[in-house]
Amino acid sequence: MKKYLALFCCIFFLSLAVFAQMNEDEQDKDAKTEELYVYKMNQKGDWFIKLGGAAFIPLQPKNMNLGLDLNLGFYRFLWSEFSLGGDIRVTYASTVGKNMFFSIPLMARGIYQFSFKDFEIPLSLGVGISIQNYIDRYYFGLILNPEAGFFWRFKSDWSVGAHLGLNIMPQWYGNKDYNRTGYFLDTGLSVRYHF
Repeated sequence: MKKYLALFCCIFFLSLAVFAQMNEDEQDKDAKTEELYVYKMNQKGDWFIKLGGAAFIPLQPKNMNLGLDLNLGFYRFLWSEFSLGGDIRVTYASTVGKNMFFSIPLMARGIYQFSFKDFEIPLSLGVGISIQNYIDRYYFGLILNPEAGFFWRFKSDWSVGAHLGLNIMPQWYGNKDYNRTGYFLDTGLSVRYHF
């Protein structure tokens, strides 16, 4: 009987040691579990503000001189490559006759952005309204603005770069003889704050 009791006690204590070791392994796995975090330059929910200045180059009509374009935009990433937002611009250019053409475009903009290391290449399309003034005439019309850029992210929350865009501003009147479309290039520098 003593032999069976001794055998039973040995098996019991060995099984306790085995199960205790298994329990320690499970606790170590729980304690050592780390979250895998993948850093992307832009992620869903990120925002950025863009402030820029550009040369406003009239392609048509031809009787206008070089002008200036100032812009401010606010955007949110829906996923790491695509953002939506809006921007406001103030543009002006003088004419050959020393008159001034003013335009204030308000646009909604979609941006698809490629990222490579510290560089970003945004391709965007802006659609909106443009309030235009020339001498004593005002016009409230459509504006389309495809744009491409190249930005360097020199800090995690700042980037600087250049862009090139085309402003397409049609003017439609009741008398079709007066209809016209203005084409203006804008090329300049921008700074973006990311948060």
